[in-house]
Amino acid sequence: MLPEFKADLQILLSLLLRARNVQRAKAWSIATTLTWALGRRPDLNPTEAWNTIKEAYQANLKAASPEQEGPARSFRRASGQAFELFVLYYLNSNPVLTKRGIRAVELAGDDFDALMHQLDLQLRPKDINIFLQGIQASGVPKIFGALFPKASYAERIRADEGASRALIGKGLWSATVTLDARNELGTEANPSVKRETINRGGFLACYSFNRQTNPGGRVFTIDIRAKGLGNPLIRDLVKAWAERKQ
Repeated sequence: MLPEFKADLQILLSLLLRARNVQRAKAWSIATTLTWALGRRPDLNPTEAWNTIKEAYQANLKAASPEQEGPARSFRRASGQAFELFVLYYLNSNPVLTKRGIRAVELAGDDFDALMHQLDLQLRPKDINIFLQGIQASGVPKIFGALFPKASYAERIRADEGASRALIGKGLWSATVTLDARNELGTEANPSVKRETINRGGFLACYSFNRQTNPGGRVFTIDIRAKGLGNPLIRDLVKAWAERKQ
């Protein structure tokens, strides 16, 4: 990454971290910086940008919030929500999805409870990160799927697998999306446990923003510069809604 661009990231993140009146301020700061970076330099590997932001976050946190916990721990706590926010921004700004009335949404409270009652499931809001919604011909919105975003998987994919399989069992489309920040997926020839979990049907697909991820099986790589149906995530969301809109 160009040194002057890295400096820009450090300045921007430092400013955003001071926006304490924003809900989920730290996660918002990371997500906003990543979105800005990829908007300015779409040729960047998003995972490279993410790791640069991680370094800048840890360097700037003490200056922005001297009373806060250790920078590494703080980033771990905020980064999961930050990647979720980034995925929401990414999908809800896509013109192909917008044209078809497809949105990524968060559900909580009565809305979440009503959906679980409708599906006859006993999942909790913390079990599912992002729902996928389309608008039927009648104008009524319908939840047709879910996404489980993870910057890196660690052991968490096993916990998400149970919720994903429950949704798939009810006819919903369910996938995981990642930055594969630690290159944890391996290859088809030498798969990691995470890749095996995906390929065994724990999720219908995995979409990685990391261009260094090895595609194959149910694992696809995403080039953020591809806005249309050539992008496997956008293509599969359109197809999933078309199959479930009735």
